[in-house]
Amino acid sequence: MKNIWFKVIKNDIAFKIYLCFTFVLVLTGLLTGIIFIRLYRQNYLHSYTELLTKQGRTIANRVAIFEKNGRIERFLKYSTYIEEIEEDENTDVWIISYESSQNPLAVEYTNANDGKLTDEMYDVIYNAFQGEVSSNSSYDDIYGMVILRTAVPVYNKSTGVVSGAVMMISMVDKQTMGVDKGTYLIFMSLLLSFIISFVVAFLFSQYLSKPLSKISKNINRISKGDYSSITPKNPNTQLGRIETTLARLAKQLGHVEKERANLEQVRRDFFANVSHELRTPITVIRGYAETLNDGVVTDQGAIEDMYQRMLSECQGMERLVGDLFILSKMQNPDFQVEKEPVSLMQVFGDVTRSEKVIGKGKNIQFKEEFPEDDPCMMLGDYMRLRQMFLVIIDNAVKFSHENGTVTTRMYKKDEKLYISIADEGVGISQEELPYIFEKFYKSKLKQNEKGTGLGLMIARQIALKHSGELTVQSEKGKGTTFFFVFDECTSMEEYE
Repeated sequence: MKNIWFKVIKNDIAFKIYLCFTFVLVLTGLLTGIIFIRLYRQNYLHSYTELLTKQGRTIANRVAIFEKNGRIERFLKYSTYIEEIEEDENTDVWIISYESSQNPLAVEYTNANDGKLTDEMYDVIYNAFQGEVSSNSSYDDIYGMVILRTAVPVYNKSTGVVSGAVMMISMVDKQTMGVDKGTYLIFMSLLLSFIISFVVAFLFSQYLSKPLSKISKNINRISKGDYSSITPKNPNTQLGRIETTLARLAKQLGHVEKERANLEQVRRDFFANVSHELRTPITVIRGYAETLNDGVVTDQGAIEDMYQRMLSECQGMERLVGDLFILSKMQNPDFQVEKEPVSLMQVFGDVTRSEKVIGKGKNIQFKEEFPEDDPCMMLGDYMRLRQMFLVIIDNAVKFSHENGTVTTRMYKKDEKLYISIADEGVGISQEELPYIFEKFYKSKLKQNEKGTGLGLMIARQIALKHSGELTVQSEKGKGTTFFFVFDECTSMEEYE
């Protein structure tokens, strides 16, 4: 349970933002504190070095005056004051004679022991002998303190040359209490700022992560199939634009889901219809085959009739399979018909010649109203166009009355070609009209018993592949008219 909670916290965006802000604030505070403490120490050491230098200048001036006036007694009293300074401020005051000078300090004024002089001391003393105020510092590992050294030259009042030097040596011990106190105050200030930073970072991370949490909830809701509307609170902000995009995505996914559901229903209906259309002829064929196999029927005429009916059912299944194959090709978005210049006049001539044979039994008359001296050329697939018109004219003949008329009209308008095929047959009811282009839809009329219910849908698909449109108008008992409209049409002259 603990590990799960840790993983959740670790992957939480608010927690990550909180850690980032906290890390930045803590790092900034630490760097600021370290730099401040370092500058504080340097400034303190610089100030204290200047204090030692000022004291050294005072002592050097007094020593030069005492030596000029030969007042050794006054100097001895003054040296008592120097000893008090050394004791009170933990500072060693060394007065060194410059032996190489024309007028070195008398031994009575000096208290330096050459045996105790270190290299660091010699450095500042040497510079002082050259007439420069010099100082340096070093850390003493034994005492654990910083040692400050300052040397000031002592000038002979008569000759003006350097006669010695005053060296101030101080171990920064009690004096560093100010630094330690400052460090403590800085540390407490940093600690307080860290606590405040944690609180501010937490509140700020919650504020920033709130819209992200909302987006996360919406994404989770979408992933579970809930595509309900998402309303961005501030669409002009960056997060608002993300919510707007997410809302658009949810809407699109909702449409896709509806289309998927519709396609699934279509698939189910398709297989159900195919199964139904195939089950009947298979049942008939099986029944006749079993009867013939059992030898129950001996009459030769009856046997031939059974064979004829089985053949008829096989032909019906063959038509169904053929229509399904054609329809699957037509509905494939990647399928493209092979187009070439085609004369629609020639196509209709071919179709009507075939249908006149079929319509002869009902004495159907064919009437054509075509443009004169214009073959109505278009880019298309001859056999597909022939199949399309054949479906419509075949239906017109099938549902026409005896001695009826099928009229085909063709004309051009606004660079488009219009074709209508009208019959005077039984017509289609207004209730059935919206469904006639659907798969496997067949009217219950006797004339439609052998149909597959796919012809009109195939015809519409062929029209679509030729940048055309197929519509219908019908009135029950008065007849039906199918309308074609094609965009790609031109005259023969343009092909010559």
